[in-house]
Amino acid sequence: MTDRRLMSARRAQEIIEGAELVKAPDWRDTRNWHVVAADGTVLVVVAPSYGGTSRTGRNGWKYFLAAMGPSGNRDPEPTRQQAAARGLAAWKRWVTTAARR
Repeated sequence: MTDRRLMSARRAQEIIEGAELVKAPDWRDTRNWHVVAADGTVLVVVAPSYGGTSRTGRNGWKYFLAAMGPSGNRDPEPTRQQAAARGLAAWKRWVTTAARR
């Protein structure tokens, strides 16, 4: 894990309010979306989740922090907007909480 400086909750919220959900540059291949801060930093990646019983096998959307990379299993969210919101909440916790050792 890289060293990171803690951010105030107020500053983190300002960044979240300026963020937007956009198609990832590799969207054609991955169908991923990025939550991007106003300065262009990718905060959260929202990816389609598979393993469902629908015709396509899709069962929703999962998120992960861009700085941390994909992580363990997590229940999928029904929409990419909900996954983005949960991802931003996780990002806010990550940038405002000291790392535990």
